[in-house]
Amino acid sequence: MQAAQIAPLSSPLIFTPKLIPVTKINFRGYNRRITATIKNQQRVSVDHHRAEMAAAAAAASVGTAPKWAQKTITLPAQRRGCHLITSKILKEIGQDLSGFKCGLAHFFLQHTSASLTVNENYDSDVRDDTETFLNKVVPEGRSAPWKHTLEGPDDMPAHIKSSMFGCSLTIPITDGKLNMGTWQGIWLCEHRDAATPRKVVVTLNGI
Repeated sequence: MQAAQIAPLSSPLIFTPKLIPVTKINFRGYNRRITATIKNQQRVSVDHHRAEMAAAAAAASVGTAPKWAQKTITLPAQRRGCHLITSKILKEIGQDLSGFKCGLAHFFLQHTSASLTVNENYDSDVRDDTETFLNKVVPEGRSAPWKHTLEGPDDMPAHIKSSMFGCSLTIPITDGKLNMGTWQGIWLCEHRDAATPRKVVVTLNGI
């Protein structure tokens, strides 16, 4: 079988590229439009900020801006044990408390041998039993392992008990009242035998 022969071209193929016209872009006008858009966005942002400031000022004028109140209460010396002090606290802060629709009340005891806690407000046996528990958990006397004894055998145990319950409380405020449960009350736990008056700093915050 004979191989097929390809006849040579009489003339070479010539491809001529065709230029496609490009529309001219008006960069100066384009830049002006971009600049105008940015300025408009900035103006809107400034207007929004001014509106927020005006709303905040209006809220303050009708009494919805956050507010604060603070008072230090001195509680009389109590015998060693757990004591219900809710009524004493409310007697001191009731007028300020009534000015808050919603907020928080913070109570801070300025001592290291007493404590604050929230617990049963009805049966006094609960307070007595709590004192019994604390005395069993934290021993006193010569058999106790404490090094700090300069201020009496009850002092170091008082420090430990204070840290167990803590020296501060935070309670919500609703419609001018402490929003506690039906059976909840504020306790002052006195851990020293020779007690002294105790100071509590009360801070109210809300609207």
